[in-house]
Amino acid sequence: MPALMIFSYRSKLAGDDLSIVCILTATLRLVEFILLIPAATFTFQKYLAPSDECFGNKVGKTRAGVIPVPYLVISLFFAALTVLLSVAMYRISGRGSPTQPELRNKLGSLFAYQLFVMPFVLLMIAGVGIAGVIYIRGRIECVGYTGNKPSWYFFLVTVLAFQCFEVFVYMMIILGWLKFELRQRIMPKNKDVPKSIEEKAEEWDRCCKCCCKYTALCCCFSFGGRGIQNENFSSMACVLAELFDDGGTLDIVASDIIAAFQGLSMEQEEKKRRSVERLKDEAKKSQNEYNPDDVEMLDQATTSCVVVVTEPLKAILKMSLAMDVEAGTSVSSLVRSNKSTEEGSNNTEDKRENAFIYKGSPIGDGERGLQIAIRELLSPNIGIDRFSIAEGAHFLRYSIALNSFKGFLFANLLTNCCKLTFAKYYELPKYRKEATALEHNDDAPERVVIGENALGLHEAALMKVVGFDRSKVELHYAHFDNDVDQAVYGIMVDHVWKSVVLCIRGSLSLEDYVINLQVSAENLDEIGAEYGFDGEGEYCHLGYLARAKWLCNDLKRHGILDILLDKDIGRYKDYTLRVSGHSLGAGTAAPVALMLRNKYPNLRCLCFAPPGGLFSKNLATRCEDFVTTFIVNADLVPRIAPRTVILLRDEVLQMIARIKVPKQQLFQIHRSAKKVNELPCGIKDLLYDADDIPDSEFKTQLDRFRAMQQAKDNEHIGVTQIPLHPPGKFVHLVKTKSKDETRMFLQGRFMMSDIFNCFTCDRFVPEEEYAPRYANISDFDEIVVSSTLVSDHMVEQVERALNFAATSFGIDPSEPPPSLRNGKGLPYLPVCSPVLVPGTSILAGTY
Repeated sequence: MPALMIFSYRSKLAGDDLSIVCILTATLRLVEFILLIPAATFTFQKYLAPSDECFGNKVGKTRAGVIPVPYLVISLFFAALTVLLSVAMYRISGRGSPTQPELRNKLGSLFAYQLFVMPFVLLMIAGVGIAGVIYIRGRIECVGYTGNKPSWYFFLVTVLAFQCFEVFVYMMIILGWLKFELRQRIMPKNKDVPKSIEEKAEEWDRCCKCCCKYTALCCCFSFGGRGIQNENFSSMACVLAELFDDGGTLDIVASDIIAAFQGLSMEQEEKKRRSVERLKDEAKKSQNEYNPDDVEMLDQATTSCVVVVTEPLKAILKMSLAMDVEAGTSVSSLVRSNKSTEEGSNNTEDKRENAFIYKGSPIGDGERGLQIAIRELLSPNIGIDRFSIAEGAHFLRYSIALNSFKGFLFANLLTNCCKLTFAKYYELPKYRKEATALEHNDDAPERVVIGENALGLHEAALMKVVGFDRSKVELHYAHFDNDVDQAVYGIMVDHVWKSVVLCIRGSLSLEDYVINLQVSAENLDEIGAEYGFDGEGEYCHLGYLARAKWLCNDLKRHGILDILLDKDIGRYKDYTLRVSGHSLGAGTAAPVALMLRNKYPNLRCLCFAPPGGLFSKNLATRCEDFVTTFIVNADLVPRIAPRTVILLRDEVLQMIARIKVPKQQLFQIHRSAKKVNELPCGIKDLLYDADDIPDSEFKTQLDRFRAMQQAKDNEHIGVTQIPLHPPGKFVHLVKTKSKDETRMFLQGRFMMSDIFNCFTCDRFVPEEEYAPRYANISDFDEIVVSSTLVSDHMVEQVERALNFAATSFGIDPSEPPPSLRNGKGLPYLPVCSPVLVPGTSILAGTY
């Protein structure tokens, strides 16, 4: 920052971003220089051979080179000059921090010369070169090259192609600048008039529609998008307009934001390290007995790592930092509801270990502190914990199955293509034949599939994942039609767990993302009165609630659940209804479960990586008795909500002002993938303290921006300002370590691992270990800057984490719970059958 101004035109780059441009330009010129050397050597050799008659004219009195000498001389000189100019610009662009643009003042004129003068010089050189190539075509054989042309000829053509391409790129940039200048001169009256928030919202609305339209075209509508430009984006447009409305005060570019994210990541690590050192010092000074190994284990205490805390160490922590330690809610106290169970809690096998973790805590003005939190780890010796892990690992596969054939093929393109073909033409017809026979003989409900594609691949992929064994799973209803107001979902009967599964698909189409973007909060008073729950004063995400309404109406229209679960005539009236989903599916499943629970009291809801802005806090907490939420590590989606994005925005803007070194240096340090305490320079050499930011133009802009935001907050509190949270009882699967540190190093830090995994289709994802712990709703009140904040949300990553947890607990997710196997095996639930709260007999050993 600030953005580089070129002839009063504000570019998208800052002066310290030109290092990459300089490297690319210098590299290209060096390649051209090397390719020109063979042609130049050949030409000058022929010029020095007076007996050679190939390059004279018809009379032989004058001499012309095989390539015009001016082209070679000018091209070589031009390449050398450009390399020197790029080196000079590179050195200047590396001066000063992002908030010290005065050290890079010379860049504007140098870059303008490179952008507007050099293209015309290059155009002239390319023209001479093209004329030279035409000239030598008839003289190649005279020199003795018959048949194939010499290699230097192809080098020359390659150089000309590079030069012509550069001319084209430069001309496009110049035409864009001219277009901008003409527009500014034609509409001079609107140049300095600030836009209202409504006008900015209209611009964001058009931008959202345009992005969806062109994305659909680029994907050939394979992921939906037909007619999506006619949908309503006003809700998201208003949020984006308010979020990014700086009133024209902030002068920043994209690279400033990237550098701020990297600075935040390093600062988080440094804060944890300092806190650990302080805790270790306090523990060593304490009079209490402690295990030295436990104190050294505190070095592993980060957001992505769990350290088990012994009772003596826990006492030391609470005594030394009483104001900073937050004790987590004891889940075990909820399930011990009678005296006999409490007496049995003295058995060490019935106790949960405590986990020592960090969580962020905002302290104002865009600054975030750290708070020590103690949470309970799930234990393989406690029935309710084993039940939670087994239930999540078993029913997640239905969310994977509903990802259509596209998701099935993406998991492994080579092998799954063959598997899907076999399932479509052999296994599925066989399954349908058996299902049809049983439907006629046993009066079973007819299987209904709506919205299947022409090839019939959706159902084949679904059944391939859940299995074609009717003794374990039966498909009764599948709705594959997808629109903004219609969800993809399926109803299956799981005979292993004696459950009717209503599973809703996550985000896979542009229509689904339109629903995600409808972030306004809608009151639940009327919905609560209609479906028999207390919704007074409660709110829900507008888009997910609209999907839930449609889905409940569709269930009424087809009556599938009534046929299967009616308490009098239902075919599976003794089964449990389980509503599940991943991502968007989880965001829809929670309100659906809320609306159906009055009719099906034993209903259970499983939310895998649900969106963060779903229910108001009171309602999200009230759902703990029938909703279980599974979140993996630093997953972005359960943490993302308008309030958390605003907090992150403020942190990023403050971090830009705190950077004291050039962005190039910060990027190099971050790419080194070293811990902050392993760097040759400390964190204080990279960042200013939050209270010691020096005066600069950007700091003045930031102060004006904060004042403007504060004035907005004082003026109004709209519906979008109502804080929404993920629902239910939280099982947080925290990454403890990787089994393959080499591949982790190759993936790098920050978001590079997500990019690497995307391009390699997760083929090189390292094997990782996870520790499941119970979490509080406040643990997800901020966005964690992590290298895996996107990949942790993928359903395949959730599957890996739950499967690892199940394996470490000695659980086979494909097997039924012990209560359905005549009590064989280690029980998932306490023998005394305690009850969490009224209406949750499912956790008391009934199912």
